[in-house]
Amino acid sequence: MSETAQLVHDAAHRLFAQHVTTELLHRAEGGAWAGALWDAVEEAGFLDTLADRDVAPIERAANTAALLRAAARHLVPLPLGETIVARALLAAHKVRVPQGPLTLGVLDGHTHRHGDHAHLKGNASRVAYGRHAANVLLAASGGQEAVLIAVKRGKLSEGVNIAGEARDDLAFGDTAGTTVDGVDGDVLLCVGAALRATAIAGALERVLMQTVEYARTRVQFGKPIASFQAIQQQLAVVAGHAATAGLAADAAIADLESPERLKLSAAVAKIRCGEAAGAAASIAHQVHGAIGITKEHSLHFATRRLWSWRAEFGSESFWAERLGRAACAAGSDAYWASVTA
Repeated sequence: MSETAQLVHDAAHRLFAQHVTTELLHRAEGGAWAGALWDAVEEAGFLDTLADRDVAPIERAANTAALLRAAARHLVPLPLGETIVARALLAAHKVRVPQGPLTLGVLDGHTHRHGDHAHLKGNASRVAYGRHAANVLLAASGGQEAVLIAVKRGKLSEGVNIAGEARDDLAFGDTAGTTVDGVDGDVLLCVGAALRATAIAGALERVLMQTVEYARTRVQFGKPIASFQAIQQQLAVVAGHAATAGLAADAAIADLESPERLKLSAAVAKIRCGEAAGAAASIAHQVHGAIGITKEHSLHFATRRLWSWRAEFGSESFWAERLGRAACAAGSDAYWASVTA
């Protein structure tokens, strides 16, 4: 981690540790907006880690990855990743960046140009924090542009994932918005996969830390269960999953500004992080035993998010099929080069 990324990482952990409490997570799952936390994040300047053109692309990516991993480790109940990426996309395409939280999604419908504006028609399902975002960036698969549009101009149906996070459906008629050229639904799908992979990687760090601490303090047969070889082996498995998931997620974040490379890295990251989420959550609950499944214990805050995030923006099987088709289409001569790239 570079010196700057380390500074971002440390500052983010301090801020999130101060603001994100069990009470805040309960309120957020009840539908409340974490306004004070959002104001603190905005004041800290975290929203433009990917949009700052005075910083080299590789450093922008490293700073963003460090920030998003820290946010996920603390289970920050905000569309932070969506806002950061949307702001960067808008700035890169010389589109005025609106104030307030942003979100993004893939449109089941179509977009078209009409004069100076783009129009969209269709539905976007399970948009993260749609009810709390002022604007949403939407694009259809195969389209030529994305459309930035105010959420209030569509019809919103509230929903949640199993972690209680807002996942809302949006429906638009033939509605005009701001054009963002060259960003289609496949790009936003890959962006979403990279963001969820990074969130999983951050939450895995939390699960590992929490499970190790529990194993060190839980005494059975007169000694901590962490001293038992079977438990040590299970903890090592979780640590391995957390490490490899982090590497895959960081690689995807590094490609956020390279759509062609992102198609591969996002697929790999979502597959690897999804597999890690299932295995690590299972082991964490096994180590914790019965107490880990109670509402009073805090482990569920992370594991419910792991189960939710692995299903969003494409499951492992969805991305595995895409990855396989891409490998077959590239031909045998390109396979090893793509693996070692």
